[in-house]
Amino acid sequence: MELHDVDAFGMLDSPAREPDHGTPAVVDRMPAIRGNGNDTALRDIHKPRVTIGTALIASDLSGLGDLSALAVARSGKRSGRGLQDRDALRHLAERYVVPPGLLEPASAEHPETAFGALLERRVLLVTSEVHDGGQFTACLRLAYEVSTRHPEVIVREELIDQLHAGDLLVDGEPAVVLGDLRDARDKLEVVRRGLVEFARHLYRQQSYLILIIPADQARRFEDFLPGRVHHLRQPEPVEVFRRHVRGFDADPLAGDSDFADQIRDMWPPEIRELADAVSDRINQGDPPADALKQALRGRADRQGPALREIIRSRQEKADIEWLALLLAATLLEGATPWHIVDAADRLLERNGAQPRKAVPLLRPSPYARLVALDYEPFDSDSREFRPHGTGTEVLRHFWREHRDLRGTLLTWIGELPHRIVDLAQEDLERLADRCAELADDDVSAVLRLAAEWTAIRSGGNADPEKTSDHRTAQYRRSIAVRLLTTTATDPALGTRIRDKLLTWSRTGNAETRLLTAEVCAAIGKSFPRIALTRLKHLADFEDQFVNSAVLQAVRQIGADLGTSSFLRYVSEWFENATPARLNLLAQSVAAVLVTRAEQVDIEPATSFWRHALDTMPPEDLRRVVAGWLSAAVEAPPAQRDAMVEPLVLATGSDPRRIAQMHYASRFTRTDPTDALTATLRQLSIRLDEVDPVWG
Repeated sequence: MELHDVDAFGMLDSPAREPDHGTPAVVDRMPAIRGNGNDTALRDIHKPRVTIGTALIASDLSGLGDLSALAVARSGKRSGRGLQDRDALRHLAERYVVPPGLLEPASAEHPETAFGALLERRVLLVTSEVHDGGQFTACLRLAYEVSTRHPEVIVREELIDQLHAGDLLVDGEPAVVLGDLRDARDKLEVVRRGLVEFARHLYRQQSYLILIIPADQARRFEDFLPGRVHHLRQPEPVEVFRRHVRGFDADPLAGDSDFADQIRDMWPPEIRELADAVSDRINQGDPPADALKQALRGRADRQGPALREIIRSRQEKADIEWLALLLAATLLEGATPWHIVDAADRLLERNGAQPRKAVPLLRPSPYARLVALDYEPFDSDSREFRPHGTGTEVLRHFWREHRDLRGTLLTWIGELPHRIVDLAQEDLERLADRCAELADDDVSAVLRLAAEWTAIRSGGNADPEKTSDHRTAQYRRSIAVRLLTTTATDPALGTRIRDKLLTWSRTGNAETRLLTAEVCAAIGKSFPRIALTRLKHLADFEDQFVNSAVLQAVRQIGADLGTSSFLRYVSEWFENATPARLNLLAQSVAAVLVTRAEQVDIEPATSFWRHALDTMPPEDLRRVVAGWLSAAVEAPPAQRDAMVEPLVLATGSDPRRIAQMHYASRFTRTDPTDALTATLRQLSIRLDEVDPVWG
């Protein structure tokens, strides 16, 4: 259970006011509001900007405290425990080019198919000769094929650190469970040892398991589980391009040998990227033939020496300002000119160079300085790179090839949210997403940035034992939450992030615990078990802002899960529980019950109440019982008996437990005809019926 985790992210400020750059007093925490798809081009002139600064001022004038300048956490395209949408799977199947051997035999000599092995063995391990060969999409295609044959089966992605049936399978819910272990090498041996036992549970639950494994581990799994490893093959590249390009008749390319040679070695993810680049250029008005030519040239430039030569040329000319502007533009792509130039000047300072000084009347404007950034893919009007994704490639180039610059870059990126406090929401989200790309090479860089952004500063120094809900702290913390949520839920990269979040939840300082709580809230809907494991440990920490964040996260997850599933998950909170955890659990369960009055399964409810009777102090127990009975009153009359019965069954006819339940349900009622009084009377009668004293 402890190994199945994903954390949540928060940044903290001291309870006392931190310097707020001339902005007014603290208001209550407000939810972040989703952006407009990063529609930032020319917005600084024609569109109003809502930033943390304008929100603070507006909150004093209006009393509303609009905090729309916060980044929104992104946990991937998942919902409800990683459930995959059937319409999306159907759409994928329509566009997917099936490689040989996946659904149909590769040849007469190789009649076996991955689909046949999955149906027969329930377990399939998928690998490819390249790291990014479209393995996950192939798994989705297989899962969709299973669901067409067995409509009751759902398709669900999970973050798998070990195979445990209680974590990955649900009674009465047949599923195809998908897991990506390409970069989880430290978990492979644990998973391998658990496969045989887990397969037995799959047969009982009428479910299936598909795992992606690295190519160099395929032989070990083949020796251990013969007939269950599928080596993914390369589909026809031209056909993949034809299926994905939009606004362009690609049929004539089928016979174009030059084009086929250019993309012959490309696997589906690369071809999809090329098709998207061509489609984007066509949408911008480029003729299809030119769009294809430019996209192919852009790909060749990224793979070849062009960017490297350009950067080296600027270095030889000591054009440090050009280099700083390029890096700032890649990090804050789409932001206003003055924000990009401000970030570039701070990078110059970090490199020991001062920007050129001049009297204000002679000083070039930020826009004029960006125009001087004569890098062809960069459009100084929109502050965006063309084609889409070029900015990310430039940042990756600096990060990978200039390793001696990494420390300076991390320090520079870490201080930006502390220095630039009026970035718009879409700018913050792009900043977090761009930094998430660095995790491919160095996960520790992501953790360092998250901690730096959340740090609360007192007298100029970070104070890790202080937390805050000040709006400037929320502003910075929201970027860290998005960064950690994105990376922690990545199937390939997330293991180390999730492990760190688990460590922070147990032994972290106040800052990192608050950050973890907010990340858990962000990922809880998709991966509740991972989030609730970390929240369980955070509930033991006594800090008002951490406790508030944990309570909010647990309530939100409980509302998403529903009462029965929620009770199954939080039953594990009772083990070695501290009084603080039990108190928070009581508040959470009571709140969930009030908001989610629904049909409750007897088994998980009885198990939960048995634990509660054995561990909860009387007042906490009374709070939860009150919430449960209030929910029963709101339920249809036929359902009230079903909600009262778990309270009775949990006593096990033990006189001590019966006495506890009598005490916990002792409420003063003045109206003998109301529904709650009738429910209390029903509970009392049932408790007397099972009491051995009266038997």
